[in-house]
Amino acid sequence: CFECDSRHPYDSYRHRNSHRIDNVIYLMDSDGDHTWWQSINGKEDVSVRLNLEAEFHFTHLIMKFKTFRPAAMIIERSADFGRTWRPYRYFASNCTRTFPRIPAKSLHQINDVICEERYSDIEPSTNGEVIFKVLDPAIPVEDPYSLDIQELLRITNLRINFTKLNTLGDDLLDRRSDVLQKYYYAIYELVVRGSCFCYGHASECAPVPGVNTRESGMIHGRCVCKHNTEGLNCERCKPFHNDSPWRPAEVEEPHTCTECNCNGHSDRCHFDMAVYLATGNTSGGVCDDCQHNTMGRKCEMCKPFYYQDPNRDIRDPRACVACDCDPVGSFEGGICDSHTNLDTGMISGQCRCKANVKGQRCDSCKNGHYGLSQSDPLGCQPCNCDPRGIIMMDTPCDQISGDCSCKRHVIGRYCSQCEPEYWGLSNDLGGCRPCDCDFGGAYNNRCMMDSGQCGCRNHLIGRQCSEVQPGYFCAPLDFYTYEAENANGVPPTDSSLPGKVRPQAADDCIQHLSNQARRHRRHRRVSSSQQYQAALRRIRQLQQTPDVTTVHREHASSHIVTWTGPGFARVKDGAGLVFTIDNIPYAMEYDIMIRYEPESTEDWEAVVSITSVQLPSSLRCGNLLPTEQLYTVTLLHRNRYIQMSRPFCFEPSNRYVVSIRFQRHGVAHRHLTAFILIDSLVLIPKYTELPGFQGNAPAAEQHRDDMIRYMCLDSFLITPMPALAEMCSKLICSISSILHDGALPCQCDPQGSMSGECDKVGGQCRCKANVIGRRCDQCAPGTYGFGANGCTACNCHSDGSLSHQCDPLSGQCPCRQGAMGRRCSDCQPGQWGFPSCVPCQCNGHADLCHPQTGQCADCRDSTAGHHCERCVDGFYGNPVLGSGDHCHPCPCPGNPGSNHFNGLSCQADATSDQIVCTCRRGYAGSR
Repeated sequence: CFECDSRHPYDSYRHRNSHRIDNVIYLMDSDGDHTWWQSINGKEDVSVRLNLEAEFHFTHLIMKFKTFRPAAMIIERSADFGRTWRPYRYFASNCTRTFPRIPAKSLHQINDVICEERYSDIEPSTNGEVIFKVLDPAIPVEDPYSLDIQELLRITNLRINFTKLNTLGDDLLDRRSDVLQKYYYAIYELVVRGSCFCYGHASECAPVPGVNTRESGMIHGRCVCKHNTEGLNCERCKPFHNDSPWRPAEVEEPHTCTECNCNGHSDRCHFDMAVYLATGNTSGGVCDDCQHNTMGRKCEMCKPFYYQDPNRDIRDPRACVACDCDPVGSFEGGICDSHTNLDTGMISGQCRCKANVKGQRCDSCKNGHYGLSQSDPLGCQPCNCDPRGIIMMDTPCDQISGDCSCKRHVIGRYCSQCEPEYWGLSNDLGGCRPCDCDFGGAYNNRCMMDSGQCGCRNHLIGRQCSEVQPGYFCAPLDFYTYEAENANGVPPTDSSLPGKVRPQAADDCIQHLSNQARRHRRHRRVSSSQQYQAALRRIRQLQQTPDVTTVHREHASSHIVTWTGPGFARVKDGAGLVFTIDNIPYAMEYDIMIRYEPESTEDWEAVVSITSVQLPSSLRCGNLLPTEQLYTVTLLHRNRYIQMSRPFCFEPSNRYVVSIRFQRHGVAHRHLTAFILIDSLVLIPKYTELPGFQGNAPAAEQHRDDMIRYMCLDSFLITPMPALAEMCSKLICSISSILHDGALPCQCDPQGSMSGECDKVGGQCRCKANVIGRRCDQCAPGTYGFGANGCTACNCHSDGSLSHQCDPLSGQCPCRQGAMGRRCSDCQPGQWGFPSCVPCQCNGHADLCHPQTGQCADCRDSTAGHHCERCVDGFYGNPVLGSGDHCHPCPCPGNPGSNHFNGLSCQADATSDQIVCTCRRGYAGSR
């Protein structure tokens, strides 16, 4: 026995008891003695590991033991330099007990892992061997280069695990650990058979770097590769030679690794089996790390955001040019077509714009789109402009804001609305049509965008509110006419009249005539005195003439009516009229006009005062005080109207008193026989103050010009009003609508008018025969009996009547003295012979006679005859007035009417003064 010491390598002189693993390589020392490797005594789990430094083909293993062979062991391999291990074979004296999960049977497959018992017996006690062959000769191998075979043969490390010592059985009798101390593993010789593994791509092997190359007989593991392969075992293709798959060389086919084609843009590549198969096993190289902005399996394409210059070959380092695409408007952040392919529509360098983007760089929105945005998958949003409202341009909307380019009168982001005061969005040049709302008939110039309907004032219709609703009318400018006949007539001395009262010329004349009549009476010149007295009576009769009278004037069809209402107020020199005005519709200034008709060639003047009953309340008239305002105007005899020199501001809900004194112009005294006919007082609105006429707006200026051009105002100054121009009718309706907030009701009298309709301007209803008035509500002068059939002409007899006018209700004419009847066409009872009307001559025996022949009617006192001048039959006598006689009954023999009257008549005998009867037939005798 000896004590093993392996701290130093074996040396036959100094360290003979060193038994390192190296000893299994050298069978004999220099003295010819066997060397061996020995394990630690008593330790069962011991392993021997071989690092081959490279990949080798391992074929078989032979171990010769100095002591007992192991009772159990495992041979393992590693093909990855010891990182992972896989078993080759299990050995045990009793496989079932030692390795129960490993099958103890013969091989069926070349790569089966089994447990073998024949190399684990305790005998022989020395020089026992364990032999392991990787490829069992009993199993034929069809392809030695198959993956399964290569996996079995290819190793980088070999490990032999001893797991159980063979003993003589004393360990079973004595369980102490010391019993095993006399047992150990010891190997004389370890033979590992294999070869330098180069897959047929090398004919020799060279030392691995760092290995001692001076070691005699050492087999090196680095193959000296050919066929463009490399690696310790030529197990791979050389860099940039991966276009074909690496394969072991064969006798007739070396399977040389093919150089990759990277078009000069890379010097690295790798093999891709999928690519190889896809190319029909012709090329599987995939270039790595393509340079010069290229990409692809062969660096044959420009990488994203680059394109191939059509004028350069792909092998040119400058072949790929950066895309010049706006990343906002193009796909994938600015990518372009990398090359030209007409079949697919690709053009090298062409930017791929988003759906709504255009331009070589995809930097602008397509026509009809706006708002280039990177976040928008379509690039730009549609303008959505209304085609009717946009100017037909290449770019219908602003490409930044999206605001559409609207036509002149169109507004809105999408040009889908008409601007205020326009309507009817269409394809017209202007886009929308002006509302053209009537400036008076509508509240403003705005209208419905679709229909153009303006907002009409009351009772105005039509799209523009320029038409009057049936049954309504527009007031003319002289609508506020106040008839003089309806005014309050006052004498010259009335304190309500403005101006000073002139002295009466007749006062001096009366004084003079009175003095002359007295003087002639004193001198007994009776005839001269009587003449002065007659003149004096005449003057005093004139003084009794009313200061103001109403003069009715008939509406003769053959004459033009130059006045309004029934007629005139006939005003004496110095007298006046007082008008009350309380129906003003609108606060504004009104021109004041007087219509008149002179009775002579003298000029007159009017002194006018206007007083408001209460303080003005409107803003328009609020700066005026309710004091008397005076006007003095001259009424020329050749004219028929006069307008005050300045307007006056009237307002609604206030009452005004207009007092006017009429007097001859340029004289100092009043004259009893001087009269003037006053037709009416007229208020004409100062239309230039109204909306639609004010300001410098073109429409207002046009309205003012039209009023002047068509002389619209002049048409209402005179009577009768001439035919209105169509423009005037329109303007007058607009003015009336503002003043009255709409149209006025016709209110035609159902009895006097033919229908409820009236003239659209003026409101004149269609009157029945002899009916007048705007509403057809009164009989015309010279007619009477207002009713369902109109009015009946008075037909007053010209000889018997004092006037052609009659009572409007009864039709009674004013008769002269002696005339009577409704028409004054008959004599009074007891008279005949119209118009002389002499008393009836009936000798006192009748009160009435025939009005034309004078024959007495209903003679009394038994009289008869034209003048009741004779007695009736049966009576006798002289009934003539003044004869002193009368009619007596005939005594024949009885009186007439009795049963004894047998005569027909009788008479007195002039000679005998006896009564002689004329007998009826059958009777005789004087009585």
